[in-house]
Amino acid sequence: MTVIIFLAILGVLVLVHELGHFLAAKAIGVGVEEFGIGFPPRLLGWFKNRHGHWKLLKKKHHRQRHTIFSINLIPLGGFVKLRGEDGVSQPDDDTNFVNKTVGERAIIITSGVLMNIILATIIFSIGFMIGWPQATEDLDPGARVRNRELMIADVLPNSPAARADLKPGDAIVEINGQPAGSAAGLRQVNATAAGQEVSYKIRRSSDILELSIAAEPLASNNNEYSLGVALIESGLVSYAWPRAIWEGIKLTALSLKDIAVGFWQLFTGLFKGQDMSDNVAGPVGIAVLVGQISHLGWLYLLQFIALLSLNLAFINILPFPALDGGRLFFIGLEAVTGRPAKAQLEAIIHSIGFILLLALVVIITIKDVVRLF
Repeated sequence: MTVIIFLAILGVLVLVHELGHFLAAKAIGVGVEEFGIGFPPRLLGWFKNRHGHWKLLKKKHHRQRHTIFSINLIPLGGFVKLRGEDGVSQPDDDTNFVNKTVGERAIIITSGVLMNIILATIIFSIGFMIGWPQATEDLDPGARVRNRELMIADVLPNSPAARADLKPGDAIVEINGQPAGSAAGLRQVNATAAGQEVSYKIRRSSDILELSIAAEPLASNNNEYSLGVALIESGLVSYAWPRAIWEGIKLTALSLKDIAVGFWQLFTGLFKGQDMSDNVAGPVGIAVLVGQISHLGWLYLLQFIALLSLNLAFINILPFPALDGGRLFFIGLEAVTGRPAKAQLEAIIHSIGFILLLALVVIITIKDVVRLF
């Protein structure tokens, strides 16, 4: 089920990204030769003939001029193949990509990234309309909070909580038969119990666990008792719809900033010779995260999809060959110099970049598998 959910999420994110390129190309008048989900070799393909009927692609159709919609073997991305993107110009063909202006080509290239950002903003905005699970501290006056609970954010090793098998994401519902209340209230209960067992009702996904756990005195202060958990006072936070849209835009901007900072720390750490492999996840690592987050509930999974969409947008805009940012770099270079780069040279550079990206995915995947087992 985790694999199915992961592939469905990946398919949606890729579809949205490539749909951005597709719609921009159509609006500007560039011919689209193929809209593919996954990377070749091609498994299936369809196209709409001049009569408006959908046809299954066969070998005899390989020269047809209609857009091919394809499903391909390697499910790690997708692509939109534009007419003339190989750099070969046909002066009499105004649907050729290279015959468009620098600005028009830049719009087509960046539209995929823009669509991923729009998707995240829509998800965040809808979430704020129905209620996002988040910390309830320092909320604005217009916020509406329901289903307040104490969420476990982290569990210390060899602590009473760890021995009781509490996990991050568990919610403390009741303490000694009373509503959980606040983190301060939990500390007071443990101080009063002075090392005696306290009864807890724990919600884990859709399951309710009843546990008795004795807090232990802190090494720094024997008068204070702790379960060994980091707690977040959380709830479902919602706003009226105009404010929800604004909060969705703000959260998108804040998330993009955090992603940029994270990538900057990753790159600087690599240059300093630090092992940053634990901060990077490939398809297997992301699939594992999807499985873990799906157990928390569909709202958490929606948040994760929005963050994945923003990560995809940020990675694609990086000026690396084969990525949208790499292609945008060559367009910017043309705008500065007044002439395009040699088509053959640019194609070679993008091919090398694509091979390097695939190699990186393989290396990260191997690390993910080793970490998993």
